[in-house]
Amino acid sequence: MPEDRRDITQLPNLAQAYGRVAPIRSRMPVYRDLLPPCNHACPAGENIQDWLRLLKAGDPEAAWRRLTEDNPFPAIHGRVCYHPCESACNRIELDSAVSIHGVERYLGDLALEKGWTFEPVRVRSGRKVLVVGAGPSGLSAAYHLARLGHEVEIRDSSPSPAA
Repeated sequence: MPEDRRDITQLPNLAQAYGRVAPIRSRMPVYRDLLPPCNHACPAGENIQDWLRLLKAGDPEAAWRRLTEDNPFPAIHGRVCYHPCESACNRIELDSAVSIHGVERYLGDLALEKGWTFEPVRVRSGRKVLVVGAGPSGLSAAYHLARLGHEVEIRDSSPSPAA
């Protein structure tokens, strides 16, 4: 027995000149370029998706290199960070948050185990910078300044760095 099926949605009148479904648009869509929630919540400002992508592609050294562009201490940071990125992870609504701090710690430990080293700076700026304090923040600042080509001197009250 055939059913009488009718579409209850009215077809748009394409002959009208303006409207939401018309040949001429009266409004433009607004595109917003936002950070992913985990990147936005990361206190170290890491590009988490990029290094996770490289690790998933089977290139842990490239993932470590991408990670250390933002964070020179992934083995330490993966252990001590309170990981707000995982609280902001939008996968939490699908299954569970990605263990970002665990993966970061893994990459840091793997780099120490394999002996991966940082790329030498190719261009020197000719500037000298004094960093006072050899804690994690001071050493991280010195690292980023050295990557920019500056000659860095670190001074601290203790004889060895605290990282």
